[in-house]
Amino acid sequence: MAMLALQTTEQKRSPAFDDKRLHLLKATAKVFSEVGYDGASMRRIAAEAELSLSGIYHYVSGKEELLYLIQYHTFDSLVTSLETCLEGVSSPRERLATAVRNHIRHFGENMHELKVCARDLETLEGEAYEAVRERRHAYFQSIHQIVKELAPPREAIHHSWIATANLFGMLNWFYQWYDAGRSKVSLDDLAAEQTALFLDGYLATEDTT
Repeated sequence: MAMLALQTTEQKRSPAFDDKRLHLLKATAKVFSEVGYDGASMRRIAAEAELSLSGIYHYVSGKEELLYLIQYHTFDSLVTSLETCLEGVSSPRERLATAVRNHIRHFGENMHELKVCARDLETLEGEAYEAVRERRHAYFQSIHQIVKELAPPREAIHHSWIATANLFGMLNWFYQWYDAGRSKVSLDDLAAEQTALFLDGYLATEDTT
């Protein structure tokens, strides 16, 4: 993807422009999650966004840029919201609970974006891929730092990076089975359950074998 196209759209930004482009990204994420990136046409995206086909190109250069913007905006939003919700929270356990709740709330309310981010990172190329990878890495490192703060008593056994990767494995795949419209478990209750599951295993001090 040519980054020149991204720079061109950035030059047109205004509050109204941003709102309309976010609407377009939301509609596009729904289409991508339903039919896949390769199966999505610009015509279907235009219909979902209730825009003319030519009108889309006022906001983006094409389908590749839409994929880039969905992923970059998602992880940039997660980094920003995590920093905000952790302000004033000092307990490592509560920081972890807060981070998990932030993650589950964000993706529970933006499930299509979660599916796109889980499936299509490798579809991006070049500078677009690197830009998204940097945001994803920054987010991972923020959560990893919280996990390291937990300081389990058996550090030689419980590697913090592996624990963090496993935590993300648990968090990122709940779209496979969780339906907010049908589930009797709220997003906050789900986050609390997943936090307890992670902490009870990660901080275990007795060998039960």
